[in-house]
Amino acid sequence: MTAIHLSKAGERIVLVDPAAPDALGRGAAYRTTDPTHLLNSRAAAMSALADAPTDFVDWCRDQGLPIGPTDFAPRAVFGDYLHDRLSEVGFEHVRGVAIRLEDNQERPSVILRGGQTVAGDRVVLALGHGAPAGPLSITSAVRTHPYYVGNPWTPGALDRVPGDVPVLLIGTGLTALDVAMSLSNRGRRAPLHAVSRRGLLPQPHLEIQPKATGGFAHDGTDAGGLLRAVRRYAATEPDWRCAVDTLRPQLDQLWWQLSVDARRRFLQHVAAYWEVHRHRMAPTVANRVTALRDSGALFTHAAAIHSIRRGERGFVVTLRFRNKDESWPVGAIVNCTGPGGAATSTLGRALLDDGLARRDPTGTGLDVDGHGRLVDRDGGASDRVVAIGPTRRGAWWETTAVPEIRTQAAALARVPVAA
Repeated sequence: MTAIHLSKAGERIVLVDPAAPDALGRGAAYRTTDPTHLLNSRAAAMSALADAPTDFVDWCRDQGLPIGPTDFAPRAVFGDYLHDRLSEVGFEHVRGVAIRLEDNQERPSVILRGGQTVAGDRVVLALGHGAPAGPLSITSAVRTHPYYVGNPWTPGALDRVPGDVPVLLIGTGLTALDVAMSLSNRGRRAPLHAVSRRGLLPQPHLEIQPKATGGFAHDGTDAGGLLRAVRRYAATEPDWRCAVDTLRPQLDQLWWQLSVDARRRFLQHVAAYWEVHRHRMAPTVANRVTALRDSGALFTHAAAIHSIRRGERGFVVTLRFRNKDESWPVGAIVNCTGPGGAATSTLGRALLDDGLARRDPTGTGLDVDGHGRLVDRDGGASDRVVAIGPTRRGAWWETTAVPEIRTQAAALARVPVAA
């Protein structure tokens, strides 16, 4: 989306991406070919263009696809859309992985794995979602086991999961549900066990959602006060989803109002509950998950993973429940903890080590200012290095979904390189 907006603004774009030309624009989330993997937002919200809000729906119509504004499209279709729109603009594709950034010359330079250097007047860190990190209990002995899947979005990764052994899914979020559906489509004969500390599943979207009846305002700096204000507001709406969606455009402003301590408390105590209400599953997915649980094909558990070791036929997992520990044999494990942060990527670590970046005050990711400019070790904001999308997560809060990313991309395109 960033390349599309910048190219339309007349910028010369060099896109550094390890993807093959026919996969550009799809990223990890949208290169899936599983038709049961649906977007978790309605098609009306998914335009890549800030100045054309119906563009995705219009594109679907032009392709002859029966996808309307209120439908939840397959993610593969959205990947096709992004790839198609990207192919319409001019850019140079450098196929590689960025591992370092140098910003001590007249122009910043990106160093690629293998030694190639790409220079430009401005660098946009559109790193997307990083690979899942996995829990600390994953030892090298477990990680190298053929039936441990560290990143389920790696093409073909789930092919090696046997269908006749119990499988542990680490996580109960949207990634775990995608994996559960993919594995269940293969005629499994053994159950799936999804585990997270709280055992929370994403809430479902309604087939038809009522409109919000009012607005929300709050100027406090305390997380508890904000939470109470949100609950009071939600009680005045026809459905809590109305309140969550009304809050969405204000979330970054509310996040910045909170003190750093309040943000940390939110991350520790509230974020997990917020995420399952904010990032909901499509009604079709919710129905499928209910069917899997009712049939005994999928179980969810609230427990911490105490340890994992290799067993005779796979692994032995010790789970710490509220009142007891239990050890279970499982035949395979899939890490469904969700995407990692920018600060843990190869490039992110190099930026931190070189002093070109610092962590945000909560320690969640890289620090950026209110315009997305990267903040260095000494607190200075760069005029030449800008982060966008999930790379801003931590310093910003609502920065991972399409509506926010396209708005950021459009704002960036309005700023001349020389500014």
